[in-house]
Amino acid sequence: MRRCYRGAALVLGGFLLTGIAPTGSCSFGALTVYAAEDTLTGELPEAIQEGVYTEENVETEAPAEEAAAQPQAETAQEAPAPDPTLAAGSSFSLEEQEYQVLLKIVEAEAGGEDTTGKMMVAGVVMNRVRDGYFPNTVTEVVYQTHDGTAQFSPVKDGRIDQVSVSQDTVDAVARVMNGEDVSSGALFFRSVHSKNGWFDRALERVTEHGNHIFYTM
Repeated sequence: MRRCYRGAALVLGGFLLTGIAPTGSCSFGALTVYAAEDTLTGELPEAIQEGVYTEENVETEAPAEEAAAQPQAETAQEAPAPDPTLAAGSSFSLEEQEYQVLLKIVEAEAGGEDTTGKMMVAGVVMNRVRDGYFPNTVTEVVYQTHDGTAQFSPVKDGRIDQVSVSQDTVDAVARVMNGEDVSSGALFFRSVHSKNGWFDRALERVTEHGNHIFYTM
C-alpha cells in the first residue's frame, strides 16, 4: 500500500504530526520518488571530474561527505534538466520511506546543529534530488556511493540507523519541504575541520554555518 505525506505529516518514532491526511499517490510531477537503480548521466564540469580522487595525499579516513561527494560521470550525454515541479522554493511531498531517510540523515549529520544548520543539510539532499547530475530520489542520494565509498559518513559508519530524530529536526525538514532553501543552492558540504582542499579548488563556496562549509558547482 502506498502512502504519501505532505510536509511532515506522518508518524516517525515518537512524533505524530496531525492535520494532513495521506494521499493515495506520490510523485514529483513526472519524477517518481520510488528508489530505483538509476545511474548517473551527464558529463560533469572538468573541475569536478579532476577532483574525483586523483589528487595525492588524500586523507584515508576523510569524512564521507567529502570523500564521496564528488559526483560520478557515467556517460558523455548532457545531464537532464531539473524537473520544474522540484524547483527551488516550491514545496514537495515524499513517501513515508523517503521522508524517514531524509529525517535520519539530517539528524545524523546535523543533530548538534541549530535549526538553520539542519535545514542546510536537508537542503543539500533536496538540491541534489533536483539536480540532473545526481540521483532523483532522497534514498538514492543519501545511499549513493562512489568507488564503494558512501556519500555521507553516517551511511558509512551506520549512524543513520541509530539516531533518534528530534522535534527540531522534524521542524527543520518540514520547512525545507515547504520550499525554504537556506543553503543557497548548495550541493556539497564539508566539516570546518577538514584538511581536504579539493572543495575550495574545484567548487564554489557559498556559505558557512556551524560545523559545515557549503559549496556548489
